[in-house]
Amino acid sequence: MCIAVRGIVALVAVAWLVPGSALAEGDAANGETLAKTHCQRCHVVSPENRYAGIESTPSFMMLSSRDDWSERYSTFFDRPPHPVFARVPGVPRRTNIPSHVAEFEVTLEEIDDLLAYARTLRKE
Repeated sequence: MCIAVRGIVALVAVAWLVPGSALAEGDAANGETLAKTHCQRCHVVSPENRYAGIESTPSFMMLSSRDDWSERYSTFFDRPPHPVFARVPGVPRRTNIPSHVAEFEVTLEEIDDLLAYARTLRKE
């Protein structure tokens, strides 16, 4: 993982874990909207629509049930195939491979919103 990405991942992880941090809570409703806008083209993102997405990708419910769920959501933009089309401001392009789908930008705050939404999908 490049230094810039590691720095952003560390920032997100620290902000998410530190009480009172600006990113600590996230907005689950906005996270759901983001997931339905950008992620649903490949993933099933909610229990209400199990027929969205494509069969070869894990659902948000499955990803949220994993022990490492928060790390996966915090670093999704650096996990294949996401580096081709998911952009985080300030993080250099990892590849020059042309995107097979429309690119989108996601901020650190929006990543925290996705984490907050994923937290609502967990069965603890």
